Amino acid sequence: MKEAKINEDAFVNPFVFKTDWQTAFADDEFRKVFCSDILEEYILNKRWYGGKASTLKYIEVIDWFRIKSEKNTYYGVLLEVNFKEAFYQHYFMPVAFMAEEELDTNTIIAPVKMGKQDGFLIDALHQEDFRKLLFDKIAGSDKEDKVRFHRGKKLKDREYRSSRFMGVEQSNTSIIYNDAFVLKIFRRIYISTNPDYEISRFLTERMDFKSSPAYLGSINVTLSEGDITLGLMQDLVPNQGDAWRFMLEETDRIFDNLKNKKIKIKDLPDVPLFTRLKLNEVPHEIIDWAGLSIFQRIRTLATRTAEMHIALGSDIHDTAFTPTTYNGDYTVWLKKPPDVPVPEPVEHPGKQPAQTRRTRTRTRQPLPRP
Repeated sequence: MKEAKINEDAFVNPFVFKTDWQTAFADDEFRKVFCSDILEEYILNKRWYGGKASTLKYIEVIDWFRIKSEKNTYYGVLLEVNFKEAFYQHYFMPVAFMAEEELDTNTIIAPVKMGKQDGFLIDALHQEDFRKLLFDKIAGSDKEDKVRFHRGKKLKDREYRSSRFMGVEQSNTSIIYNDAFVLKIFRRIYISTNPDYEISRFLTERMDFKSSPAYLGSINVTLSEGDITLGLMQDLVPNQGDAWRFMLEETDRIFDNLKNKKIKIKDLPDVPLFTRLKLNEVPHEIIDWAGLSIFQRIRTLATRTAEMHIALGSDIHDTAFTPTTYNGDYTVWLKKPPDVPVPEPVEHPGKQPAQTRRTRTRTRQPLPRP
């Protein structure tokens, strides 16, 4: 019995194209139909699509690149999604064309006929052959046309053994390799150095910082307007969730203790706000209420945060991270009431303004048209 394909019911008949797959995205007619008739329905249902609250107007292929494994040809497609509200977003989608017997998934984009061959368009990340191709290219620091794969200094294991998706797909798509590394594919893209990539690589390869997942590799597209980060590979760190959810649960537990332990807030010792106390100086009534472990964890979090900022500010050569000298201008600025306008703090002669330094890698530019 033929297995049902997810999304196949959206199309009565397969799309038929004269061009074959090897030249698909160089063909104007294919790109037009791909954007207007195929993608517009598909993209609305993806978790990583961030335009659900707006009205889609049209989609364009802004750029694309081709990469090949021994068996298959894949495309990396850069999309511009335009909205009726007069703004746009850019996305990255790797695309594959596979015959039915070659599919590693039942989630398809659309049934198509390319030249004389029947098959399906799918998100290439669902094919193990493509996931292996990405790993091998990162491990080999390959460069193909406009795509640069970089292997980090910490990536010692260069043999592909396995790959799988990490949990439910959200705004990005994460792939676990060899149960040891995780490759995050950025779906929403910008012309700029991605801050996750920039900070991770700096901390690992410049500062040898041990308290964050090690940078292992990356995928970037080089355009005349700048680089676009498509993927970031890091060590897979075993965990029990994220710190945000943990702190929310801890906060619920602490306030539940008021009822469970019949604690009256008015009976708790009055500790002035922002008073620095050693753990053994925290009143035992508060320890009994909140528990000792939450204070120990917060202390560890504060220590690691401080260590990270010290590492980020310790290199004087990379101006993206060089700290601004604190001076009297900032003191005046901080002391002013919030409703009193004050001039921007004055930078020292010869220094790049702090705001420019901090945001130079966050500039969002439109992707160029082909």
